[in-house]
Amino acid sequence: MNAWNQAWWLTRYELNKDKFQWLWTAVFMLYTGGMGGVMLLGQRQEDFFSPFGDAYFMLMCPFQGYLFSRRSFRYIQEDSYTQMLTYYRRIPIPEPTVMWSRIQQSLMAFVYNGIFFYGSLYFVGLRTEGFRWDQYLAFALTCTGYGILVTGLYIYGEFLHSGKKYLLLSMLFIPVVVIISILIRMADSNGFQFLMETSRTWGMLSPMMWASLLVGLAGLWLFSRLTMKKLAKRDLS
Repeated sequence: MNAWNQAWWLTRYELNKDKFQWLWTAVFMLYTGGMGGVMLLGQRQEDFFSPFGDAYFMLMCPFQGYLFSRRSFRYIQEDSYTQMLTYYRRIPIPEPTVMWSRIQQSLMAFVYNGIFFYGSLYFVGLRTEGFRWDQYLAFALTCTGYGILVTGLYIYGEFLHSGKKYLLLSMLFIPVVVIISILIRMADSNGFQFLMETSRTWGMLSPMMWASLLVGLAGLWLFSRLTMKKLAKRDLS
């Protein structure tokens, strides 16, 4: 609990350091959610668009775990995440506190970003789908569970590698997602449409929603533990 309280102090420090990150993040989420809505409208007219629609949402959902600050924009040029970890180690702030703070920031970002992303997605592309509020919330939480899981992977790369290597690892995630989306389509399925139908059928009792959240949180915890162990041995010089 002490580590959690110390992490909360660090989280408030990070969130207050760059006021514009809230604005840039909201604009980005409105844009990506709106683009997702446009993609779904096009998907109704051209069935071949389906796998690319699935790939788009599989790539965008994990981004909801980030606030787009100066550090996140310049992590390649300045290796800003490594600089941050070096500074915290010098103070010193223990690794568990840094990790808990990062998790807190991610979970808060999912709530904040979800309002803009799923709000714009609804008004642009899903307003005519006949969702009740609980059904649409179940759909958003199902996607969020997946996003939380992948965020654990991103934190692993963010804390353990330089900015350039982190970029390379992130880029490798794109073809993996595209291949998965194509395989889903080849199985005569539509992943995103299936999520919508399941959420509309079950609402907040959706087993897929609860499974997604549990797997996502468990995965985030496991990746965080693994990252902390390796971070303690990482040479930040």
